[in-house]
Amino acid sequence: MEPFTKLTAIAAPLDIAKVDTGMIVPGRYQRIRRRLPEITYADVFLHDLRFDENENPRPDFVLNQPAYRGARILVTGADFGCGSSRESAAYAVLDYGVRVMIGQSFGEVFVGNCMQSGVIPIVLPQEAVRDLWRQIEASPGTTMTVDLAAQTVTAPDGRQHGFDIDATRKERLLKGLDEVGVTFEHLLEIEAFEASYRKKMPWLASKI
Repeated sequence: MEPFTKLTAIAAPLDIAKVDTGMIVPGRYQRIRRRLPEITYADVFLHDLRFDENENPRPDFVLNQPAYRGARILVTGADFGCGSSRESAAYAVLDYGVRVMIGQSFGEVFVGNCMQSGVIPIVLPQEAVRDLWRQIEASPGTTMTVDLAAQTVTAPDGRQHGFDIDATRKERLLKGLDEVGVTFEHLLEIEAFEASYRKKMPWLASKI
């Protein structure tokens, strides 16, 4: 997982409430990707919002507008990522290039999946989110800064908003560690235990 320390990037406003995981990755693409691995999670991210029934980009959708292409920060509507617990929703966010989502609320399981993948969902008060929307829409393509160590979001106008994050998840994101990476931090101790275990009970080693 790529460590996250500080990010300054284009922010895009997605003022749509209750975008569930089935909208983030439509269920039919779960099956298609198994048969056609060349279809990436980035391709299907918010697919039915981004494309019409003929697979043409919807020109009025925010992420299809030139000013917001390449956005790595997404300011979302309430309850983004609600619904089912499919992990592919978090994979799609990351593969599309988004590292930070800022909103009033997020689906609980979705938050855990995002953190595990290196994406940070940040909860701010509703009025702060609305103010960010206003600033971004007034100046399309403008940037914002998220500083994980300081736990701050810097708006286009320079105003800073503090945010809360679990201390353990923060440390893992700063180091770029998922759960497997955390385990490997203790690799020497694990190997030492295994060696001692085999030495004490060699008759078991051949059965493991």
